[in-house]
Amino acid sequence: MADRIAAGYLTARAKVVDAGYGPDIDWAEQLEHVKPTPTYVVQETAWVILNSGFRYAVARKLWPALSAAFRHWHPDLVTAKCVPAALRVFGHAGKVRAMVEIGAVVRDEGIAQIVADAQDPPKLRRLPFIGAITCWHLAKVLGADVVKPDVHLVRAAEAAGYASPEQLCRALQRELGDRLTVVDSVLWRYGEQQKARGWPTWGEIFAGADEARA
Repeated sequence: MADRIAAGYLTARAKVVDAGYGPDIDWAEQLEHVKPTPTYVVQETAWVILNSGFRYAVARKLWPALSAAFRHWHPDLVTAKCVPAALRVFGHAGKVRAMVEIGAVVRDEGIAQIVADAQDPPKLRRLPFIGAITCWHLAKVLGADVVKPDVHLVRAAEAAGYASPEQLCRALQRELGDRLTVVDSVLWRYGEQQKARGWPTWGEIFAGADEARA
């Protein structure tokens, strides 16, 4: 089973790279070396908040203008004064308020505890608008080698016969040596693009990796 699942993963990874998403994998590989700064922590938390419940393509389209409204995420500048401009870009008042609040958290307490909490992702739920799933996303971008159990990874795990995304990703890590963040990124990107590109389903990928390579 492990060989078949690994072969399916490699098929998915090849399709992701061929589609132009190789830089995503490079980024995920480099996360272990990330050195968060206050601006980085505010920016990445805001990105996670924006993405929550949104399609990636929608969030990506909004991001440049939202970043400008929030003065490119310097914590000293992310204040209530940014709210009117931010709401003209993005009308979700709760998320906009949460972005202001994370600026205040970083100004008040710094980032050392937030970065430390990333090693135990549920602790990040103390931050505004960070929940049971998004805490894993935030922990990942803060340098922790973890898996975000979102819908695309849940579907991949179910198709591969694993009880959770973490179990699937750890099995692939043992078999192939990739960081969990890399496996997570490959599986997420494949799932996010699968329908639009007409790629094989996860069931097809893991049932017949050789055929799916075609």
